[in-house]
Order: sequence, then structure tokens, then C-alpha cells
Amino acid sequence: MAGLNGLPSELIANIFTFLNDADVFATRQTCHAIERASIAHFGHRFFRKIGFMITTPSLNTLTSISNHKDLQKYIQHLWFNPDCFTFIRPDCAPDPQDEPPNPSEPDSILQLLSPSDRKSYTAYQTVKRDHSRLLHACGKELQQVLTVIFATLPNLKIIGMRRSEDHAPWGWKALKHAVGQDPRELGPPPSGPSNSLSAPTKLFLAIINSVAATDIKLRRFYTDAIEIDNVRPELLTQDTLNKACGSIWYLELNVSRAWLMQRSATNPYSRVTDEENYGEGLVKLLKATTELREIGLQIFPSLQQGYKPEMRARGKLETWRKSMEYLCMRNVVLNVQLLNLTRVKLEKLITSPDMLVQFLQPSAENLTSLKLQDIRLLSDDDNPKPWRTFFAFLLDYCPKLDFLLFYHLLYDGGGVYFVKGAPESQPVDPDTLGRIAQDNGAFRPYEHITLQVSGREEVKVKLGEVVEGHYYDQAGYSYELDEGEWHTDTSDEEW
Repeated sequence: MAGLNGLPSELIANIFTFLNDADVFATRQTCHAIERASIAHFGHRFFRKIGFMITTPSLNTLTSISNHKDLQKYIQHLWFNPDCFTFIRPDCAPDPQDEPPNPSEPDSILQLLSPSDRKSYTAYQTVKRDHSRLLHACGKELQQVLTVIFATLPNLKIIGMRRSEDHAPWGWKALKHAVGQDPRELGPPPSGPSNSLSAPTKLFLAIINSVAATDIKLRRFYTDAIEIDNVRPELLTQDTLNKACGSIWYLELNVSRAWLMQRSATNPYSRVTDEENYGEGLVKLLKATTELREIGLQIFPSLQQGYKPEMRARGKLETWRKSMEYLCMRNVVLNVQLLNLTRVKLEKLITSPDMLVQFLQPSAENLTSLKLQDIRLLSDDDNPKPWRTFFAFLLDYCPKLDFLLFYHLLYDGGGVYFVKGAPESQPVDPDTLGRIAQDNGAFRPYEHITLQVSGREEVKVKLGEVVEGHYYDQAGYSYELDEGEWHTDTSDEEW
């Protein structure tokens, strides 16, 4: 190792780029000189983008990193998993049908468990109490912790939420070992009403208030399903949003409505919403993003909403015009103008062609990329073919478009197909069943429900074809869209 130690520090740092993770950690422990020579590579490789659970041990680790004078400057991207055994009951838990041996002592139920299950269940109860405490009162304690942390990170530009077993927040393995189950597992959302706002919504409030209390210039922000309309307005003021979101370039939002018990109307943190409030919180947030360049937006009427939209749905036109999704978008287009958008990704919306045009019109000359999935446009007397109106707008008013991805477009009578005449049903190949969305109806080829094109001239030509060359029909089976095509993860970009 003396030979390595004698090399210039720049060359040592370059050598580390060829080592695997285990060798990086081992080599850095050999001597102080090598540790110092490799700190830039080490910090960038392991700390530029990191995730954490909402638990005290995990946040303590983040606090230690943020207080490290060398490592704190490498953190550009923080993400948080808002879940902690959210909708699951662990296998180590007592049977809900069992009665405690001593009815006056509910904890005596633990006596029915084996020693190993008792230990696991005790660990589960401890972490659930800790998680709930951090998020109590719309994340007030979490906000205090994050405010101190954010203030120490000079290069923090990206903050977001990830609730998936594909991502590894700090501390999840220790919890899985202690409880015997993965804390990231979400489980099925409950079908009944809730007493309070969801964990992602409380995390959202804690992040927004923490960023507003610091000097962070946040550039990218992405959320899971947040019930922003159900937050009491005094807890999410326009001034706070302006301070936190005024510098954002990229915003990805999954907006949902909370199904709260009526007694929550008197809850100091959440409110039961009605039609007049749909989109109110989203409007306030978008008004704050005066520098916004890219947006991804989903709108769900509830946390129980299925992923695939209803397809065979004739006769529901007026119902949809009263839906949360429709009224939310109407509120947005009437009250917000996003002037600087270049890239737009929209999913699970119900709207009209005129409203979708109004949403994009302020930034039409700047728009370069547009992705639409599961968007339902409702027809009316002026727009009997609603998608024709929208395609013509893109062709005539968006000269810089150089990428389009349209998948599973809908109208009030079913689906839209990129064919000039009635699409023909095709037999289903058994080898493709795993990639087929199980909608009621006949199987349609992937290319009939998907339009994907890149290049400015190619986009112009294709739009010219589809203005008249698309067909309205009832729903059919279709291929599932490749998630890699839809979700372009740019979070590894340097800032």
C-alpha cells in the first residue's frame, strides 16, 4: 500500500473510480492520506443522492452526515420513504381474534406469543410509535429535525418521496431484521375513511415548511400521493409556498383526495373537502412555482383509486364533469398560468379539450416534450371529437415539440386508437398475456393505442396524420406500457 500512498492525490482519486463498493470502503481504511485523497470520489459516489426512513435512527444518521464538514457538501439529492409498515399487520402480531389473558392489561396479549415473535412485535410497536410521533401534528417534530438538517447542506437541490421496494432508504434492513418484514411494503389501502391525513401528506408539509425556513434554492421536488386540498389553508399559506417553491424547475405531483371521517372537519390539521375546494391546494402550489420548466401531474379521487381507469363508460359524461379530477383541472386552468414549461407529463386526468389546451397554451411556444397516459377528454357540442381539437392545437401552436408519447387515451365513450378506420380485433398470443392490460373488450395491438415519436419534423408529420387519423371506439385489451418509457429518471443529473 506504500506504493499507492506515494502517488499523487489526483491519481489516487482516479484509481478509486475503478473499485467496487466493498474495495472503496476497505482501501479508505488503510491510511489517512488515502482517505483524504479519495474523499471527493467517496462523497460523490455514496452521498450525492441518498434516502432515509421517517424514523429517529434513520434521521439521526442523516443528521450525522449533515454535520460532517467534508460529506455535507456532497449531498445534492435527499429522498424519503414515508412508509413504515403503513397498511400491513406483521406476521409476528397477535391474532386479532385472541383475547388478552388479563383483560385489564391489554399488553398481556403478548404472553400468547412465542419469545421470538414477542421480541419482533415489541420492535414493531416501538418503531410505529416513533414514526407516528415524528409525523404527529402534520409532521411538526419532523419539520424541526429537517429544518436543522437542510440548513447545513449547501448544495441540496432535489428533495422527493419514494415508496417502493425497489429503493433502499437508510435503515430499512435493520427494521426488516428486527420485525421480520420489510417496512417499505405498503399493503392494500384501507377501504374505509381515515381519521387524519396520510403519511406522505404530513411529510410534504414538513418538507415545505422546512425548506421555507432555510435558504435552500430547491430545483426539483417530487411527491407521492398528497392530499393537498385537505390541508387546512392556514397550515399551508401562499407565503410559505412561495418561499419553498419559487426556485423549483422540475415538479412531479401525485394529488389525491383524503376520505376523512366527518369529525375531521373539526380537526386542527385536516378538513373534509367539497366541490368548491377541489384543486385549491394545487392552485396555491402551482402559483408559487414561478420558474417551473417541467411538470408531471397525476390526480386521483381517492387513495383507493385503481390504477387503470374505467373503460366502458357510456352514460357517465355528467358524472365525470362533477368529478374531483375534472373540477381540480378546471380550477387550475382558471387560476394558474405556467409560462415557462418545456416538458410536460400528465396522467390519470379527466378534462375537456378546451381546458387541456388552456393548461398548455401559455407555454405552447416553449414546449419540447409531451407525455400523456390515461387522459380522458370529454366531448361536447363544439368538440364532438375531443382529441381532434387537441391534436390540431399541438400541430398549429407548439412549433418546438420534438418528442411525443401518448398511451391509452380516452374519451367519454371508451378509447382512442391511432388508426384511420375501425380497428380490427386480434387473437391474443399466450406468450404476451403478461404484458396485456385486462380491460373488458377485444384485444388491440400496442401500436393502435400508443403514439411515440421523436424529432421535430417527425412530430410535425405525425401530428398532421393523427388530426384526422384516429378512431373513437369502445375499450379493448391493450399492452401495458413499459414503465421505462414513461418514467425517465433524471434524478442522477448533476446540479
